[in-house]
Amino acid sequence: MIRFPTARAALAYLSRFTNYEKTPPKGKRTPYDLARMRRLCAALGHPERAFAAYHVTGTKGKGSTAHYLAAAFGENAGLYTSPHLSSMLERIRVGGRAISGKRFADLMSRVVSKARTGPAEFATYFELMTACAFEAFRECGVAVIEVGLGGRLDATNVLPAPLACGITSVDWDHMDRLGNKLEKIAGEKAGIIKPGAVVVTAERKPGPLAVIRRAAKRSACRLLVVGVDVQVRVARADRRDRWSATISMKGAPDVSVSLATAGRHQLDNFAVAYAMAQSTAPLPAARWRAAASVEIPGRLQLFPGAPPVLLDVAHNPVSLRALAAHLARAFARRRTALVFGASSDKDVAANIEAISGAADGLFFTAARHPRASDPEELRALAGVGEACANSGRALNAARQFAGKRGLVVVAGSFYLAGDLLPHILRGR
Repeated sequence: MIRFPTARAALAYLSRFTNYEKTPPKGKRTPYDLARMRRLCAALGHPERAFAAYHVTGTKGKGSTAHYLAAAFGENAGLYTSPHLSSMLERIRVGGRAISGKRFADLMSRVVSKARTGPAEFATYFELMTACAFEAFRECGVAVIEVGLGGRLDATNVLPAPLACGITSVDWDHMDRLGNKLEKIAGEKAGIIKPGAVVVTAERKPGPLAVIRRAAKRSACRLLVVGVDVQVRVARADRRDRWSATISMKGAPDVSVSLATAGRHQLDNFAVAYAMAQSTAPLPAARWRAAASVEIPGRLQLFPGAPPVLLDVAHNPVSLRALAAHLARAFARRRTALVFGASSDKDVAANIEAISGAADGLFFTAARHPRASDPEELRALAGVGEACANSGRALNAARQFAGKRGLVVVAGSFYLAGDLLPHILRGR
């Protein structure tokens, strides 16, 4: 068995495997195959069966919901999310902390020893990372697992019997893989529903919600819908657009919380997390107040400075519209400069349309990632703004444009946010 001395060595070896995050599959035939992931888990002794699981998907809000839920469960809870901002180790957390480099190296040594899943078949990068997370969570009583893409054929969907499945929302994203109708996308996300699980959703559009209802009924699952079965009674919002509310549902005590992460949409994400836990393993109100105090990295994350920088990983039209709404509520009087980059497999034109009107100045750039769109092409689509090949220079130009009393916003891509986070921290 290969023994990796460090996390860096493990990641270098891992880079040999097929990575659809860097190079999306081409053609109509899907390369995603749960049978391969099931063989990998079987070879490892089925780590996916070793913990109580909560499975979360959605076009927008799944990462935030997963963070809230894991925070409420506390010190012995695992959390698996993707992608990451600064380090691959961020994807696998126990008790709110990323696993150590040594722990990752040890776990990945075991996982890659089983990477050959057939005579001429190997697990993919994401499958190996997911299996590593499952191995890490053997020591946990409970783990929250965020879907990577879609749901039905995602590697995380080998979870045999999650206690609850959350579908935060259904909207346009990854249409090349999930379909070009919202009902089709909803069907892919509803593919995580397993018999006996409680299903919670904040989706309200009739078509997608009907798909989720049918899927829950087929699997004899109880369905809870935010706004119907789970009520959010808004109390107030502060000047930074951080919201307070009381969450209630039948059979559980009401809980009043004030969210540390900005944005009205976070109340729905929190409500999904609350209902997933309270319908299966009820937690005291103090746990939910603690979860509400969590500031989720990369979600409307404000860094002080002159000017301050707002970092947001919004990367599809619905999340970029939420960002625009936040800017209108919290920063309407500030001169705003937007640093924007996008992955080429996104609906780039729709993304630009969703956010461009919220800023006074537009600075298009590219992350250091093979899927990054060309900044000149982004500027041409917008018809205005500046194109900067170097993201650090784009950030500096945006700071000059905004001035000390203005605001710089970085958005459009997880990868761009990760690239610019060190620059932002140095400029504080």
